Amino acid sequence: MSIDEQQQVTQLLEHLGESPDALDRLARLVYDDIHRLARHQRQGFKGGETLRTTALVHEAFLKVFRHDDAAIHDRSHLMRVMSLAMRQIIVDHARRRLADKRGGDAIHVELDEQQVADACIDAGRILDVEQAIERLGQTDEDLAELVAARFYAGLSTDDIADILGVSRRTVQRQLKRANAWLRFELQDNASG
Repeated sequence: MSIDEQQQVTQLLEHLGESPDALDRLARLVYDDIHRLARHQRQGFKGGETLRTTALVHEAFLKVFRHDDAAIHDRSHLMRVMSLAMRQIIVDHARRRLADKRGGDAIHVELDEQQVADACIDAGRILDVEQAIERLGQTDEDLAELVAARFYAGLSTDDIADILGVSRRTVQRQLKRANAWLRFELQDNASG
């Protein structure tokens, strides 16, 4: 995205409540970036066709811009907020899948047992990672945000550095630390 487009995003965000078409113009301007973000988030989640990329983008837009008072300052802030919204949607989706597996309010139909097992394992993995990130956030909130940006949003080191306003090298160092912590945490969780 060019500097001019970034400035347009900032201006549109500033005028969301004043101009009826500002949200539509903003959505057209950032849609491809948000869609790429959603596609990456879905790559790690074998949710099948029940959570499509486009649906994830639209749900995230609705979640973020549900109220006129969304206080988003610029493109970087918007990407962080959209990433968080998608993360919450994916985690909620995984929770619903596990609840359905356990009976839930679902109508019972015949399904391929392997598909059900794969979906439940994947939903369980997402919830394990989410819980590990939450525990990490209790000790280091910035590190947890960095992990979420990488795991859920699939952002590159450069993108994360840009969004968080730190150097590329700092992000690399923090990712190594976070990866080691998560490996230990998830391994400990799997064996315990």
